[in-house]
This record gives sequence, structure tokens and C-alpha cells, in this order.
Amino acid sequence: MQANAGPFHLQTPEQVIPQPIEVLPQTEAETLRTALAPTTWALRGQRNRAFVLATGEGHLDIGDTTLAIPAPGILWLPASRSARLTLSAGTRGAALTVSELALGRAVPSGPVGRQVREALFHPVVGARLTPAAARDLIGLAEAVGAELRGGLPGAQEAARHHLVLFLISLWRISSPQPMRVQSAPRAIVRNFLHLVELHLSDHWSVGDYAQFLSVSRARLTSAVKRVTGRTPLQLIHERLLSEAETLLSESNLQVSEIADTLGFKDAGYFNRFFKRETGRRPGDVRRAGPRKARPIGTFAEWP
Repeated sequence: MQANAGPFHLQTPEQVIPQPIEVLPQTEAETLRTALAPTTWALRGQRNRAFVLATGEGHLDIGDTTLAIPAPGILWLPASRSARLTLSAGTRGAALTVSELALGRAVPSGPVGRQVREALFHPVVGARLTPAAARDLIGLAEAVGAELRGGLPGAQEAARHHLVLFLISLWRISSPQPMRVQSAPRAIVRNFLHLVELHLSDHWSVGDYAQFLSVSRARLTSAVKRVTGRTPLQLIHERLLSEAETLLSESNLQVSEIADTLGFKDAGYFNRFFKRETGRRPGDVRRAGPRKARPIGTFAEWP
């Protein structure tokens, strides 16, 4: 039996003008309630997956290896790990699916954030939980899903905060070790995306990001292109344009105020940047009204 849960989409009535930025793209959460027969998921490794079991049991098949998933317990399978998960009849819990891009935006900064990111590269299979810990994790996962489905103002940010709490709890469960240097492409890209969120309006150059990450500019460009198919500068520009279009269509700020908010030295420079990248002037977007958020892309291509 193949379980294919559809993605959760923000449901915003057309009469409600604001269209929130998709902070957590390709993120889904669902409550697990298996029926009278076992349920199987084919996990193809394109996104990160978490399953928290309160009751029942399951098993994970990775190649020729079968691993038990007891309840209460948790499974974390990072992106790029393909497997097959089977849950027994009557299993209860929650499932969470998170894209690489969403993780890059959700993981906190600082030393703890770096350790959390390091832990997320490794599977957690069958770690036992106390009933109370399982309930807490299930509640956090369900809160992510409720926010993403509800579409209330600030829903994406609220969902991100619940996701951060979930990830920190997962890190604690995985017995965190002292941080080790991690220079794999996925680590570089996750850290780069997080820094972009923090310093978008500072207009850092690609060289600035590379220096902060202690890698060469060529290494950063190679890692980002391998994972996303685009250059670091293209991703920075896409993020700036996404913020600009949202402010133009949702806020009452003047174009000069939006330029200042996004860190441009003057409105003229902002106008030229926007026209060069989109073929339109900022005023055209404001007159056209709200539009669907620009797609930022995913890491689904990661092998």
C-alpha cells in the first residue's frame, strides 16, 4: 500500500490581500493514523523526513537492512537517503516532511545552530522516547501543519518557529556531540542560505559569504550550483526580488521606503535593479496588485 499525502497549500481567500512569503517551501505535516492494515511509504530521499510514533510500531528498509521503529519513538531520515517505511496497523503519531531550503531557513544561527545542522545530516532510526516526549514532538509537528494549512497572518513564521523547536528537540535526542568541521556541499549550502536570510538587506557580496563560511568563493559557487542549479548571486537576487514584490503588493510603504528597508542606497538604484531583473518597474507591480510569490526553488536535484 502506497501512502501519498498531498502537499499542504496556504488557503488565502482572494478578498484577503496579503500573500505571505513562502518561508518553508515544500514543507508538510500530517497526523498518522494507520488503518486496519500496515501502511507503507516509499521515501525517495528528495526531502528530509521525520516520523514520531506514539503507539504501534514500524520498520525501515534501507537496501538489504531492516531496522525496527518502536513506539514511542522517532525516525529522522535526511535528504539523499532513500528507504521504505512500513507502519503496523493502528499506529498513531505524526509525520513531517521538510525541504533542504526550508531547513536552511529554519535552523537557528550561532554555535547551537551549527551543531543542530551537523546532527541533521545523520539519520536517527528507532530512538526511544518517553510518552511525554513523543506527545510534545507530535504536538510540534501538528502545529507546523496547522499553521501551514490555516493561512493566517504570520502563519509561515509561526510554522517556522514550531519547526525550530522540533529540530532542536531532535538534536537533543540524537545525543549531540561537540561540533566538527563540516565542508560537504550540503552543509555549505545550508549555512549559505541561512546567512542570506540574516544578511539580505546588508547586501553582502558572494565573497563576503564565502569568507564567513571559511571556504573559497569558487568552492561556495560550486556547492550552490551543484545543489540548486543556480549561482549564489542568483539566489541572493531572487530572495531580494521576493521580498520586494511582497512589500510592493502588500504594504503601503513608498518605493523609497522599500528600497531603504531592503538595504539599497537609494530608490533609483532599487528601481534599476528591479527593472533589470524582472523587466518591470516597481510601480507596475504595485498597480497590478498582489501576485503569487516568486518560486525560490528546491534541492530536489540533490542525489
